[in-house]
Amino acid sequence: MSEIAARNGTDVGAAKTNYFTQYGEQVSQRNIVGRLLKFSKGDYLVGEHNVEMPRGVELIANMDELMIGWIKWNDNKPVEQIMGRLADGYQPMKRKELDDQDESQWERDEVTNEPRDPWQYSNYLIMKTPGESDPEEGLFTFATSSKGGIGAVGELCKSFGKLMPQRPDEFPVVKLDVGSYAHSNKQFGRIKFPVFDIVGWMPKSEFSEILGQAAAANEDKSKQPDIPF
Repeated sequence: MSEIAARNGTDVGAAKTNYFTQYGEQVSQRNIVGRLLKFSKGDYLVGEHNVEMPRGVELIANMDELMIGWIKWNDNKPVEQIMGRLADGYQPMKRKELDDQDESQWERDEVTNEPRDPWQYSNYLIMKTPGESDPEEGLFTFATSSKGGIGAVGELCKSFGKLMPQRPDEFPVVKLDVGSYAHSNKQFGRIKFPVFDIVGWMPKSEFSEILGQAAAANEDKSKQPDIPF
C-alpha cells in the first residue's frame, strides 16, 4: 500500500492522509485495494453494486496493512483522511485534536435529525480469497466506521496479537460470520455485527503478487482522464 502524506506538517507516524478508498460513493474507485467489502444490516456486501458475499466465506486478513484513523465526511462523501498502519505503531489523533468542533455547524442525520459528526473513526483491512491470483476477483478492502465493525476488527487484532509471535510469517484466515445483540431500545430489535473467527493460517507471501498487480492496475487507472458528469 502506498505511503500516506503527513497532514499539517505532522510526522508520518502521527498523522497520515490518503484518499485510497471512497466507500463506493464515487464513480472512480481507483484507490480501493481490490473491491470494497462492507457490512450493512447483517450482510457482507461487495463492490459498487453491493453484491452479497455469503456468510461463512473464508478470507485471508492482511494484518500488516490494517489502517486505522479518521475520515471526514461532507455531503455523504469522504473529503479527508488521517490514517496510518497499525503495524507501524500508528497512534490516531484524538477527536478533540481535529477541526469542526462546533456541533451547530454539523450536518443533520437523515434519520434522527441529530447533528452528525463529520469525522468518523474508521478501519481498512485488506483481505483476499485463498489461492486467488486475480485482484479483481479475490482482493478486497473491508472498510468500516460502525461500532460493530470496529469491534470485529479489534477482536481479530486481539486474537492475532496473541498468536503472532509463533506465526511471524503468516496471516490469519478468517470466516465471515454474523453476531447480534438486543438493543436497549426495543424499537430497534436485534443489532447485527460482523464476526471474524480465525480458522486457519496462510503464508504472507499469498499477498506479494496480487498486491503488486492491484497497484499496477491502480496506476494505470490514474493515468486515464476523469469522465465529466
